[in-house]
Amino acid sequence: MSQPLLLLSLLFLLFSMITTTKPQPHSNFSAAFYFGDSTLDTGNNAHISTLVAANHFPYGTDFLPGHNPTGRFSNGRLVPDLLSSKLGLRNLSPPFLDPQLSDRDDVLKGANFASAGSGFDDVTSAVTNTIPIARQLELFKVYLGRLRKVAGEEEASRIVGSGLVLISAGTNDFLINFYDLPSRRLEFSIGEYQDFVLKKVESALKELYKLGGRLFAVAGLPPIGCIPLQITLHHSFDRTCVEEENADSVAYNVKLQKLLLKLQQTLPGSKFVYMNSYDALSEILNNPSKYGFEETKRGCCGTGLTEVGPLCNFLTPTCQDASSFVFYDAVHPSEKVYRLATDYILEHVIPHLRV
Repeated sequence: MSQPLLLLSLLFLLFSMITTTKPQPHSNFSAAFYFGDSTLDTGNNAHISTLVAANHFPYGTDFLPGHNPTGRFSNGRLVPDLLSSKLGLRNLSPPFLDPQLSDRDDVLKGANFASAGSGFDDVTSAVTNTIPIARQLELFKVYLGRLRKVAGEEEASRIVGSGLVLISAGTNDFLINFYDLPSRRLEFSIGEYQDFVLKKVESALKELYKLGGRLFAVAGLPPIGCIPLQITLHHSFDRTCVEEENADSVAYNVKLQKLLLKLQQTLPGSKFVYMNSYDALSEILNNPSKYGFEETKRGCCGTGLTEVGPLCNFLTPTCQDASSFVFYDAVHPSEKVYRLATDYILEHVIPHLRV
C-alpha cells in the first residue's frame, strides 16, 4: 500500500474510533419511568389525600406555561420534565395518577409514579399518607396492563426493556423515620437502618427487573445535613451543615454502590448506574457563586428556615429571584438546581445506559 493510502487509512481508522467512542448527550430510550419522592413527583400527590402537596402557590411561580402550581415542590420544573425533553421524549411522562392520562396518547411514552414524602420504608409513607415505593411498583403493574392493551405483548416488552428507569428515594426514610421523628431509631442503629432500607432498594430493583426493566439510574442520598430544615433543627444559630447526617449519607451511598454493582453482575442484561447526588449538590453548595447562587442555607419561601408544603403558601412572602437560591423551600431545590442535576445526568449517567 502506498504511503498516501496508508496515511489516509490510518486517519479514517482514527476518525472512526473518535466518532464511535465520543459520549453522546442523548440516547434512544423508548420511554422513561420515574419512581421516588418529591425530587421526581410532577403531580401525583395532587390526586391523593395528603398534606404533602404542592398544588398551591407559591409553588410553580416560574413554571411555564402559565406560572401555575402543578404539584411540583419547586418554583418550576423538575428532572423528569427537563430530562425527558432532553432525551427526545418531549416531557411526555406524566404523573400516573393524573386523570388526564390517556391510554393511547401517553401510555407508550412512559409514566411517572413518584410521590412526594414517600420512601422505600413503608412506615415513611404511612406517616405522610403518600405512595411508598412498593405501591408505586403495583401502579407500574397497572401501567403495564394498559401498555400491553395498546401496544401488544412484544412491543410492550421492548418499550419497557429499552426504557430509562430512574429512581430517586431514601432521603425521607432518614429524615422522617430516623432523624426528625425517631420511630425507627428506637429499633435500629443508623448502620442497621441503612441496611434495612437497602434491602428494600434491592427488592424494588429486582421486582422492576422481573417486570422487564433493564436500564436503571439510581440516586444516592444528598448531603442531608445541609438541607435548610435540618440546619434549623440542629444548628439554628451558626447555620452550618449537620456533619453527622452528611457522614451517614456518605456511608449509605457507599453501600448502595456496592449493591448496584452486585445486581448488575447477577441480573443478565441489566445496567445499573449510580447517580451521585451527594457530590453533585455538594459542589453547588461549596461553590455557589460559580453557578450563580447567592443563598445556600435557607429557602426562597418565607424565612426559608422551616417553610415547606402547607407552611409555604399563598400568604408566605418569597424572595425576588428564586434562581439565586439553591433551595426554594426549606427542603426542596429550586428549578435552577434541577437544571444542573439534569446536566449532570446527561453527562455522567446517560452515556453508561445508552441502548
